[in-house]
Amino acid sequence: MGVVERFQAIVPIDNPSGREDRIRERIAETLKGLGVTDLTVDAAGNLFVRVPGDTTKDTIMLSAHMDSVPPCEGIVPVKDTRADRPIIRSEGRTILGADDKAGIAVALEIVERLSKTGFQTNHPLELFFSTGEEVGLTGAKGFDMGQVRSKYCYVLDGEGRVGLIFNAGPSQENIQITCTGRASHAGMCPESGISAIQMGAALCAHLPTGRLAEDLTCNIGVIQGGNAMNIVAPELTIRGEMRSHNESKLAGLVETYRSLCRDVESRFAGGQVALKNLRRYDHFLVDPAHEVIQRAVAVGEQLKVSPLLAAMNIGSDAHILNKNGLPTVVLGMGFHYSHSLGEFIFCEELEQVCQMVEQLVS
Repeated sequence: MGVVERFQAIVPIDNPSGREDRIRERIAETLKGLGVTDLTVDAAGNLFVRVPGDTTKDTIMLSAHMDSVPPCEGIVPVKDTRADRPIIRSEGRTILGADDKAGIAVALEIVERLSKTGFQTNHPLELFFSTGEEVGLTGAKGFDMGQVRSKYCYVLDGEGRVGLIFNAGPSQENIQITCTGRASHAGMCPESGISAIQMGAALCAHLPTGRLAEDLTCNIGVIQGGNAMNIVAPELTIRGEMRSHNESKLAGLVETYRSLCRDVESRFAGGQVALKNLRRYDHFLVDPAHEVIQRAVAVGEQLKVSPLLAAMNIGSDAHILNKNGLPTVVLGMGFHYSHSLGEFIFCEELEQVCQMVEQLVS
């Protein structure tokens, strides 16, 4: 079984966040069948695996996450072509789940290839299959790094072409703004009420959103409030996120939002506007001169896949692993339009990624 066929075989396994049991069982079953027996599952549901190797060589970690975003149940993979290149996509009712079943497939395929030589010449490996990556990196945050022996890590979870090496990721702040007004009957005494919806509308009209700078984005994604059409709305909640590779810009944007909240509050006597912000993860940057990058660049050049360093603007388990002291980069896996019904993966690039990782660890 090659990596493409392996990927197709695991794509139909349901794996929404919080329900990774089935995919974890398949991974464990496959590894045990290949002679790998050092497997542990922690309280967060993460699967941690040690693969034997030449103990004179450095231990390397490979990581992939086991959950997918909805709709990810009942996935049917379909072979197709795009620009005359073979691809795999879903039939259109669900995502494909290449994010991150592609990473899982590559990790399993690598172990099978190494098993054919009895794990005698490869680097010892640690495999980290995480839970809850799509809902806040929860599995990685609950992972015990004290057990890790690896010198560095490759996360097999990058959107984009093979050869991409993501060595930087942003910080993210989640924000929640609560507008508190006063309820009253909309027909009998509307003048007695203070509309939280009007407060929120006045605020949203001035909140900066979108790509505010090359390294600063912000989005308002959820607005909820009101109880009934005949009640002046007493409360409204606005939720969003901010991301940046620059901490001062991120802090400045949070303060801009606070200032706008205070301004709106002053315009609605008796109303209140409160902002809470929560740090989801901190930015990371791995030095291009680090061995984890230099080895990937060298192998990419050898395989003629045009290695390219890039910064990503999304969250990844790499954020947590780097924060906990393990130099980690994310490799491009050849999949595109993740988190959408149009998600697909180029078959040849999945195979190229597998070849690249095999060279890195063998």
